[in-house]
Amino acid sequence: MSRAKVLLFVGLLASLFVAGYFLPVLAWVKAFALWVQGAGWLGAAAFFLLYVAATVLALPALPLTLAAGVIYGPLLGTALVSPCSVAGATAAFLLGRTVLRDSVQARMGANPRLASLDGAVAKEGWRLVALLRLTPLIPFNLLNYALGTTGIALGPYVLASFLAMLPATFLFVSAGSALGSIAGLGIKVALPRWMLFLAIGATVLVTWRVGLLARRALKTSFEDGAVP
Repeated sequence: MSRAKVLLFVGLLASLFVAGYFLPVLAWVKAFALWVQGAGWLGAAAFFLLYVAATVLALPALPLTLAAGVIYGPLLGTALVSPCSVAGATAAFLLGRTVLRDSVQARMGANPRLASLDGAVAKEGWRLVALLRLTPLIPFNLLNYALGTTGIALGPYVLASFLAMLPATFLFVSAGSALGSIAGLGIKVALPRWMLFLAIGATVLVTWRVGLLARRALKTSFEDGAVP
C-alpha cells in the first residue's frame, strides 16, 4: 500500500470518528446493517446493485466496503465485496469499450500515462492489469474505463482484476469489521478481536510490499517517461 493510500485510510477513519461524534452515524450504520442482515439474499442483492452502481458512476465505494465488514464480518464481507467490485469494474470496462469509448479516449489523450496504456497492455497483457490494480498510479474508477479502450480481452481483465484487488478488499473489509466491533454495533464476528487486528496488520504489510514491487515493475512496462 502506498503512502497516499495509508494517509487516505487514516483520514477516512478520522472523518468517521468525527462524524460519529456530531451525527448519529453509528445508529444509521447499525440500522442499515440490521436491515441487510434481516433481508437475507434480498439485502445482499441490494448491496451488490448499490456497489456496482457506485463503481460505474465513479463514486467512492470504500464506505460500502467498510460497511460490508460491519454487516458480514471479514470473511463473508470479502466474499461479497470481491464479486461486487469485479462486477462494477467489468461494467465500467464494457462501457469504456462501447458507448463511452470516444469520451474516455479523449480524456486519455490528455494524460501521458493513459495515452501510453494501450501500447503497454498490448505488450504485457493481463500482467499489466494486475500491476495497475496493485498500485494507485491510475485511480481505480478511471482505470476501469481506460482499460476498456485497450486491446485486453474481457476474460484476462476480469481474472487479473479479481486476483489483484483481493488483498486490498480483505484489508478494508476487515477494517470495517474491526470498527464495527469497537463501536459495539452488535454484529458478531467469528474471529477473536486480536486475531482480526493481526490479520489486518499482516495484510497492510503484504499489500504495501506487493504494491511497491508492482510499482517498480510498472516502470519497465510503459514507454520511457510515462511513469515517474
